[in-house]
Amino acid sequence: MSKRRLPTMNAIRAFESAARLLSISDAAKELSVTPTAISHQIRHLESQLGVKLFDRSGRNVQLTAHGSRILPDVTLGMNYFASAFDDTYNAQSGNTINISTTREFARYWLQPRLGAFYERFPQYSVNLFSSEQCVDLDSSEIDIAIRYGEKSEHDSSIYLFQEHYIPVIRGELLRTDDNEQDINAIDGKRLIDVRWERSDLNAPTWKRWFDVAGISTYETFQRMSLDAYNLALDSLTRGYGAALLSRTIVESEEFSDRFARIKGPVLPGYHYRLIQNISTAKKTSVRRFIDWVETQRHQSE
Repeated sequence: MSKRRLPTMNAIRAFESAARLLSISDAAKELSVTPTAISHQIRHLESQLGVKLFDRSGRNVQLTAHGSRILPDVTLGMNYFASAFDDTYNAQSGNTINISTTREFARYWLQPRLGAFYERFPQYSVNLFSSEQCVDLDSSEIDIAIRYGEKSEHDSSIYLFQEHYIPVIRGELLRTDDNEQDINAIDGKRLIDVRWERSDLNAPTWKRWFDVAGISTYETFQRMSLDAYNLALDSLTRGYGAALLSRTIVESEEFSDRFARIKGPVLPGYHYRLIQNISTAKKTSVRRFIDWVETQRHQSE
């Protein structure tokens, strides 16, 4: 058998990732190195092979004809490498479940219920990775992603529930002599809006709430803007004003009985859906967690 002629593994991984993603920076994130390191490995590979693999224009990269020709076989080879070690990794991590989800879902819905999961399955551990961005399941170790967004009739997601947004305030800020929780009975007239990190989703706003409610006094209120719901909950606790909070938060353990719901409409939001990483579909722990989540979903409906 002749000796294999292979470039260094770091160079192969850098090329395959950058070529598949067509991005030096995205490849750096995927491999947890710097963009400079990716560029260095690619230049080293090109030097070893004596061919150009990428055409570069500023931050943009495109594969050359030679790069395009070898990429499918290199990707196939990397998949074979991963498959060869799957059994070893699964033996080490078969009792762990890696979940990517939003910060609010993790804190206010999933975390309070995890105790029940651990009581039933004490041999498992759940690792939570909270982010508002959607992870790429094909290039990560995430087993399950629970995402928030529009509902589609043409995907294989497991839909958990639709979110809704409820107007709430600390009870002391409502004038009790009005005898009802009316928005115009707020002392201080301050409204709290939360800016969402994902600009592709439309966050619920007080302006929309006033429009739906048919109330014309929106412009008479002071307004403040925050970039996270935990800050909105803290502002409510401190009595700064009224906020539109998700039902997930309002029905959570952390929501205080000192808060009152304001009379008026509840704004519909997007849907939470569960997506499974196909490569870990055989893990018993993952299948059991999905079954458990669906049970919890039905109990909370």
